[in-house]
Amino acid sequence: MFRLLAMAALSWFIFAFILLHIVRTDLTLWHTTLSIYAVGPADWVLTIGFYAIALVQGMIACHGIEQRHSWRDYVVSGLLLLAALGAVLVAVFPYTIKLPHNTGAVLQLGLFPISLSLRTVWFRERSLRKTNTLLAVISMSCFLLLLLANPMRNLPFYSFGFIQKLEIICITLWLLCYSAVAFKRAGE
Repeated sequence: MFRLLAMAALSWFIFAFILLHIVRTDLTLWHTTLSIYAVGPADWVLTIGFYAIALVQGMIACHGIEQRHSWRDYVVSGLLLLAALGAVLVAVFPYTIKLPHNTGAVLQLGLFPISLSLRTVWFRERSLRKTNTLLAVISMSCFLLLLLANPMRNLPFYSFGFIQKLEIICITLWLLCYSAVAFKRAGE
C-alpha cells in the first residue's frame, strides 16, 4: 500500500515538473527556480507536487522510525521529516512570501542531503548503497553551490535555478528508488 501511494505521489510530482517546463515557455529551465513555476494559473499542479514530495519523505521517515534499530534511525528519519516540513512550507507559501518560503526551501534542500549522507555512512543498505552514495554526493554538492550563490553569481556557468532543480531531481530519484526497494522489502 505504501509503495503504491509513494509511486503515485512521485509520479504526480514528475508529471508536474515536466508539464510546467513545457507549458511555461515564459520561464527558462536554466535560470528559473522551480518555485516560480508554482505561481500563476496552473500553480496548483506543482503545489500538489510539493505536497507529494513531502508525503513520501514523511512516509519514509516514519518507516525509519518504526524500525527503531538505533538512535541513528531516529536522527536520519528526523532530518528527513524536517526536510518534508520544508517541502510543505514551500507548498503553503509561494515564493513571493519570502521568509517562510525560503525557510522551507533551506530545510528541504539542506536537510535532505545531510540525511542522505548520514544514511550512506551509517547504514548498510546493499541494494541502495551505490544509489545513496551517488545521490548524496550530487545533492550535497548542489546544496553547497546554492549556499555560494552570492560569490558565484557572476560566473558564466553558474545558475542557481538549474542547480536547485538538479538537487530536486536527485531528491526525487532517491525517493523513487527507496520507495521501490524498501516498501517492497517490508511487504507494504
